[in-house]
Amino acid sequence: MSETKSFQEKCRRLGAKIKYYRTIGGMNQTVLANKLGISYQYLSRIECGKQSPSFPLLVALAEELHVDMAELVSERDSRRF
Repeated sequence: MSETKSFQEKCRRLGAKIKYYRTIGGMNQTVLANKLGISYQYLSRIECGKQSPSFPLLVALAEELHVDMAELVSERDSRRF
């Protein structure tokens, strides 16, 4: 797998995890985006794997989703995502 495809796949998995934790937390994109100070469109691009979040945003996402940041970026359990 090329580096670009590998990075894109990692972004896709990260986005899927963010969406998973957001939905089990009972939040829609607008609510989470407002808490983070970003647009819901930007959050949507992150969840679709089309955009990667900055490190500070990743920290804020983990805090708002009440999940360890290591869990968000872990490649463990990648078959589910």
